[in-house]
Amino acid sequence: MKNTRLISLLCLAVLFNVFCVVAIKAQALRWIGNEPEGPAPVSFGIPFSKGELKKNNSVILRDASGNVVASDKWTLASWPDGSVKWLGVAAVVPGSTGQLSFEKVKASDDAKMQRGAKTVKIENNESRYKVSTGPIDVYITPGRDHFIDSISLEGKKVAGEASLVCTTQDTPYKDGLSAISFENYSGVVESAEVERVGDIRALIKLKGRYVSSKGRQWLPFVLRMYFYAGSEQVKIVHSFIYDGNMDKDFIKGLGMRFEVPMREELYNRHVAFAADNGVWAEPVQPLVGRRVLSLDGKQGWQEAQMKGERVPDYNSFDEKNRGYLDDWASWSGFRLSQTSADAFTVRKRTHEGRPWVGTYSGKRAPGCVFVGDVSGGVDLAMNDFWESYPSALQVDSACSDVAYLTAWMWSPDAEPMDLRHYDYVAHGLEASYEDVQEGMSTPYGVARTHSFVLMPSSGYKGKGNFANLASQLSSQHQLACTPEYLHEKQAFGIWSLPDRSNDMRARVEDRLDAYVSFYKKMVEQHKWYGFWNYGDFMHSYDPVRHEWKYDVGGFAWDNTELASNMWLWYTFLRTGDAEVWKLAVAMTRHTSECDVYHIGPYAGLGSRHNVSHWGCGAKEARISQAAWNRFYYYLSTDERCGDLMSEVRDADQMLYSIDPMRLALPRSKYPCSAPARLRVGPDWIAYAGNWMTEWERTGNKKYRDKIVVGMKSMASLPNGLFCGPGVLGYDPATGIVSYEGDESITNTNHLMTIMGGFQIMNEMMEMVDVPSWNKVWLEHAAMYHKVTTNKFAVPHLKAYAAYKNNDSSLAGEAWKELWRGGEKMDKDFTSYKVAVPEVPADIDENPRISTNDAALWSLTAMYMQEVIPQ
Repeated sequence: MKNTRLISLLCLAVLFNVFCVVAIKAQALRWIGNEPEGPAPVSFGIPFSKGELKKNNSVILRDASGNVVASDKWTLASWPDGSVKWLGVAAVVPGSTGQLSFEKVKASDDAKMQRGAKTVKIENNESRYKVSTGPIDVYITPGRDHFIDSISLEGKKVAGEASLVCTTQDTPYKDGLSAISFENYSGVVESAEVERVGDIRALIKLKGRYVSSKGRQWLPFVLRMYFYAGSEQVKIVHSFIYDGNMDKDFIKGLGMRFEVPMREELYNRHVAFAADNGVWAEPVQPLVGRRVLSLDGKQGWQEAQMKGERVPDYNSFDEKNRGYLDDWASWSGFRLSQTSADAFTVRKRTHEGRPWVGTYSGKRAPGCVFVGDVSGGVDLAMNDFWESYPSALQVDSACSDVAYLTAWMWSPDAEPMDLRHYDYVAHGLEASYEDVQEGMSTPYGVARTHSFVLMPSSGYKGKGNFANLASQLSSQHQLACTPEYLHEKQAFGIWSLPDRSNDMRARVEDRLDAYVSFYKKMVEQHKWYGFWNYGDFMHSYDPVRHEWKYDVGGFAWDNTELASNMWLWYTFLRTGDAEVWKLAVAMTRHTSECDVYHIGPYAGLGSRHNVSHWGCGAKEARISQAAWNRFYYYLSTDERCGDLMSEVRDADQMLYSIDPMRLALPRSKYPCSAPARLRVGPDWIAYAGNWMTEWERTGNKKYRDKIVVGMKSMASLPNGLFCGPGVLGYDPATGIVSYEGDESITNTNHLMTIMGGFQIMNEMMEMVDVPSWNKVWLEHAAMYHKVTTNKFAVPHLKAYAAYKNNDSSLAGEAWKELWRGGEKMDKDFTSYKVAVPEVPADIDENPRISTNDAALWSLTAMYMQEVIPQ
């Protein structure tokens, strides 16, 4: 009886614990795009409300059947009370698992539920790392001219050294040039660290520089390698900074090279490229000629060869057939070159000293390759391959014991990389909206990031198998929370879900959809692709030429002007649209790397819009601000974005040397005793967004205090945020904002809240509560439309004031202002076809379109649909 009672109590306890776990509402996750068919290593972020997820809590992942999917968890950002704001999660999700979900549990329960799962291990012996995921072992030794020593799959070596290579030339080719000097470089790893390691995911970060045989060191790089328990895949992220002389250092080739052991007969070795929607694949020695190979009367060996089946050893054949094998050509070199967004070629050659033979021309290669034999090799995918042309995949020495696979980030087939400014002279603000200043149109300090997936292979298994694998590796599978969950948690502030519940709201949604649909077409029709361009949008349109103003000063590339990044990200948050995700990720990668200086005299600042991404003399914090990168970082846990946000945490120190208003409002005309000057927005708000991001990520209260000091000092200014001529005094050491001029001078700077400032402030005021600041911020919003003489519409300020003051009349005015602002917003957004021969190829056109209007209108509408819906 006693034992029965004890058993009953134990059963009740177990049931109670189970109930405690499952009673908490499970939240659905969704794949962005198609669900992967095979196991998918993935990292993603989950937001939580203030106080919801304490440090002693965690989450678990479940598949559609309720099975726990093992995962790592870590804090990406914290609320001021110490609770988790964003949680990073890493897992290897089995293929075709159906609906995934997560639920909150105690941290101790999380550990119990994951007991027995596969784990990733890192050993560090005498500065040599060994990473083991289960199926693969990867060896890494810092301080050498390669970043991987070798890779083994199930105990068998399938890859040797992996290295970084670069070639430069001292001048582009031109008629009459007598000589061009070339120089070769290798990437030398100077330091290595285990940046993060859990049970499921391990991350090793390497730093180094490219070094020539003459000893020159340049192009600092960061290379990250991600390993997942039970997975053969290795994700590699390579970032480099250009620190050369744009007039002398022209990159001819920049690549990542892998050694691949070749053990089988030449005819059992294979090279395969993903090509458009199919596969180009051939053996190193095709078994085809005048005669047909046979063995003991059996033929069909070429068919077997093309399927990836092993053909018998050379000595198995008789003398006559061995003669065929001796005489048939073998091919040691293969190259797929993507020289534009719409053209690639596949070529091969017998030897390095022989010419390339053309075999196939296509349009857009996915960027996947296999090299190896029927018993081992490697698959490699280079993400955004054709979009980031000129790129190439090249195999050399395939007839030797070791083949070399090179993924060219900049293909040697292309013209050398020319980063010089597009003209010798400036073209003026009045004439071309251009602010070029002497010596400031420099690429020194800009960066570029590429990502790859390397997968050791047990051998070539035919075109069908490679096609499936190429699709999997190039898909960049990503998990995310649902729009409904993200909206509930107010991830990234205040925004709305799509709402078509009445005609007025539907009209707003129609315009939002029309803008996004139009820009998807613009990227494709106007080919906004290329190594230094992919991800950015153009600024303004020329309806006479039926062309975007790609060649007109400040009307060319957008460079984040009116928060086009945020427009795409908030659109993704509310819709989950996979195409918008791709656009937003590409823009984040581009604007955070190519439009921003990472070293040098302008480090921490970005360049205003121009024909050249770094051409404008306006170097400002609004372009480099962390606000643009927060979305991708928190949604995907991307560590490179984390680096870039950390880079700008102290960007306000640049104000000592670069005054953003030095030309428009010179200090000689508006003197002050403060050591530096800035505008409330976009300058101070951009810096404050940087500080908020650093504070929530690291817990360093120094940055919170700087926000508070700035808020309080501005709240005490005469006339609040309207104070002064448009520039204020600032002390970067203390964070105090001041004004010493005529108190009767005021301004209504429309730029204050339209370059990401309004959105970042909505989120910041949930993190920092300064009543005096809240008061002046609301007063500024409520009074702006009454005192401004600026014709630029800023309806989100009216909307904010209407929302906070519960003013339905002002809300109505805000909607009217939104619809009549910009380029005739009261008219339906329509586009029409422009056909050849007026244009090279048929395009869609709206003659009044501008990226400023599309981005700002959309951001405002997405906010107003939430706070003052019609």
